Amino acid sequence: MTKDRIDTLITTIDTLPPLPAISSAVMTALNAEEVSIYEVTELIEQDVALATQILKVANSPAYGAINTISTIQHAIMMLGTKEVHSLLLVFAVQKFFSQEAQDIALRKRFWTHSQVCSFTAVLLNRHFKYGAASTFFLAGLIHDIGKLVVDQYFHAEFQEIIDFIKENNCTYSEAEKKILGVTHYQIGAKLLQHWCFPKQLTMQIFLHHAPWQDSHFTSGSWIIFLANLLTKLAGFPCLAEEKQLTIQDVCTSKPFQLINKNGFDIDQTLLENLLLQIKAFASVNV
Repeated sequence: MTKDRIDTLITTIDTLPPLPAISSAVMTALNAEEVSIYEVTELIEQDVALATQILKVANSPAYGAINTISTIQHAIMMLGTKEVHSLLLVFAVQKFFSQEAQDIALRKRFWTHSQVCSFTAVLLNRHFKYGAASTFFLAGLIHDIGKLVVDQYFHAEFQEIIDFIKENNCTYSEAEKKILGVTHYQIGAKLLQHWCFPKQLTMQIFLHHAPWQDSHFTSGSWIIFLANLLTKLAGFPCLAEEKQLTIQDVCTSKPFQLINKNGFDIDQTLLENLLLQIKAFASVNV
């Protein structure tokens, strides 16, 4: 892709419309200085589809609820208002990119990969007790959103990337650098900035293929990096054409070694145990 085409791509992102209003009243209430859980509950309950999505997330294995969460108020109290706010943004993203899918099977594979990656990111966070799980759950869901931008708005180039992967048995990142000159994580971060997503979430997407660039590993991008690789190892790549990875590939990668040097003890046995849990989750939820 020429510099002019890259500039066109960036301009396309800058001119994309705002996310569709998902219960704008809910967003307004969540942004208020003093949030009323009762008010937010009442507003969400008026939107059956939205209420169903919130309850589904609250009861997902990623959040590890001991008992079934059956009310919106309980879900909000467990998730937290910041989490609900971010979830609304993610639901909007999913809706935005489901309207013009040219390849339904590919789009389904994309969201399956994202769902498994999201669970895996939370699983890793629990194991390493890194911090609040909210951004990891959401980053796992939308870490590859840049791929959808290219598929939807530059479909010819997207197909070139897939063809290049098939012909060269390479990774998606290698192919897009050759064809586009920019990466899906750069595009994804640009889009999230345009749509005013939280900075930490944006950084996790931007650095999920280069966690060594994350100063002192503070944003948690290394968790999304590992979650993405483990999801592929478990048999759920974003694209069927992508180069297949092995545990040895992961264990000998530069980011993996750097993560270990920064105090996060990871070895092949741990990865194998995590893969068993990921596959168990996928067998029930995907």
